[in-house]
Amino acid sequence: MNRITLRRRPLLAGLAALPLAAPAVVRAQAKIVIPLATWGSPTHINIVQFLGPLQAALQRETKGRITVKHYPAGQLAQDVDMPIAIPTGKVKFGWITVQGWSGLIKDVGALSLPVAMTMEQVAKACDEPGGFKEVLDKEFRTKGATLLAMTDIGPPAIVSSKKILAPTDVKGLRMRAPAEMHAELVKVLGGSPVAIPFAEVYTALQHGTIDSAVIGFQGIQSQRVYEVTKFAIVPGAFTGTGMQAFAANLQWWNSFSAADRETIAKAIREAELICRAAIIKDRAGLADEYRQKGMEVTLLDPTMPEFAQWAKATAPLLAKGKEFSKEIMAPILAASAGK
Repeated sequence: MNRITLRRRPLLAGLAALPLAAPAVVRAQAKIVIPLATWGSPTHINIVQFLGPLQAALQRETKGRITVKHYPAGQLAQDVDMPIAIPTGKVKFGWITVQGWSGLIKDVGALSLPVAMTMEQVAKACDEPGGFKEVLDKEFRTKGATLLAMTDIGPPAIVSSKKILAPTDVKGLRMRAPAEMHAELVKVLGGSPVAIPFAEVYTALQHGTIDSAVIGFQGIQSQRVYEVTKFAIVPGAFTGTGMQAFAANLQWWNSFSAADRETIAKAIREAELICRAAIIKDRAGLADEYRQKGMEVTLLDPTMPEFAQWAKATAPLLAKGKEFSKEIMAPILAASAGK
């Protein structure tokens, strides 16, 4: 009897260990639904050109085991809500305006500094070691969130009721400023900054509440701004970057197995690169579209005499870079130095 008991012990011990190992195996193979929360128009290029490739990549890599459920048009949260909704877990995965997190993370304000970086330079500055994404992700993680992708929609435009070419043309104008740095820019140029939500820009211009507005270049189309104003200028990146991102609740993100997290991250990276390329291509054609709708569009470039004027006029704002960490300023200063 004792011999039988002794012989069975290794087998029984092995069986007893099975329930402990089983959950990890089951979890790695379980179906996963990623709830993506966005706001604004569901047809926005930053949504369409990210969501589609993400879904396609996950389908290809997991055969449908990991899928995405899209909650559009602010169903779960608006952009302004994301700095609270994501860290608290109300939103697991969401589309954000990076500079909108300035109340939690001061360094995001550096992305609005007037540095004339091309979109290609911005992308490089995001991805390189010690770049925007790496530096800001460390800071996001201290707030219970993580940056999984960054997509620059390009420098904001300035639409106006009178032609703006030189920075002195801003003097005396009431201008919509969507972020703190934009308000500082308007003040430096002699204008009066006005805080107006994106959805109200059309009405404010139509009724003369404001004379001009800082607005995303794509926003001219989605808000039909060409119907109520005639002029638009994209003054390089002297209006900062249009940096947006896809961020996740850190606890939710860490709840996945290492293998699933790697698979999802790989799909997100693929979508990020496709989205960036699509945005750059789209912007190249938007200026002509707006011109066909009756707008006079100016794309400021270094060959124009006004470019140097903008650089000189915005220099005091660039000096504010001292307020931000050396880590976040490093890629900005490297790009501005042509490195």
